[in-house]
Amino acid sequence: MSYPGRFRLPLPPATRSLFLANVAVFLLNALLLGRLSDPPKGAWLALSWPALWEGYGLGLLRVVTYQFTHSFADVMHLLTNMLALWVFGPMAESRLGPRGTWRLYLVGGLCGALGHLGMAALQGATEVSLVGASGACYALMLYAACVAPHATIVFFIVQMPLWALAALLVGIGVYSTFVELAAGYGGGVSHSAHLGGAALGFAAYRLGWFVDWQGIAGVDRPWPWQRWLQAWRRKRAAGVQRAAAAEDLQLDAILAKVKAQGLTALSPSERRFLEQQSARKAGRGS
Repeated sequence: MSYPGRFRLPLPPATRSLFLANVAVFLLNALLLGRLSDPPKGAWLALSWPALWEGYGLGLLRVVTYQFTHSFADVMHLLTNMLALWVFGPMAESRLGPRGTWRLYLVGGLCGALGHLGMAALQGATEVSLVGASGACYALMLYAACVAPHATIVFFIVQMPLWALAALLVGIGVYSTFVELAAGYGGGVSHSAHLGGAALGFAAYRLGWFVDWQGIAGVDRPWPWQRWLQAWRRKRAAGVQRAAAAEDLQLDAILAKVKAQGLTALSPSERRFLEQQSARKAGRGS
């Protein structure tokens, strides 16, 4: 039930729920004085190589939990990610629908996690933990930039098209990753996580992943194996139709021969074909 004047965020449903989930986890982390994010206090929801193997496999859940966790001591990290979610989430959701937006966020965050873990392993810094929605937000940003590349956005004080902003931020990420590989792991910001999310966002748009057809068009898009089965059935039906048409032409030619020359003019194979067709039609009529 809704009431006049009831407060609602001016966001579509999936973006709103993602926004609220991040804020709720941040407030809980603040109440726990950073136990969800900070390694010295436990980092219960943070992602790192050692943390993946904790809890008899439950540590693998950290590839999801880290995406909603921000350091309680770094409120700007939360604010910048939520600003990105606020701006780019609705643009992506306009094409993906609610369920598709959730999928893009989570899988983008997963790709960000893989980027971070890969870079940490290369640099011999496997103990460095990762928190934040940046990887997922980069996925949303790249997707939004593909949906509306010429949409105007203000970056600090510079007004630019969205595609230029996405290219700038990805370029910074590529260069910063190069610096880390050349000079050593710096920590602080996981540019590799940003690039992992960005790559997923671009691929998702180009390949048509995650679109919630049920939420947008009211129909379910078939799974790939269903599409293959439908294509095979269509091909089979077309083959049956072609065979039936060929048989009809052959039957017409035989009947024309009988009319012109009589039954005695038929070859053994033509007689068998005529008998088969007669039996088949008799069976259909019974």
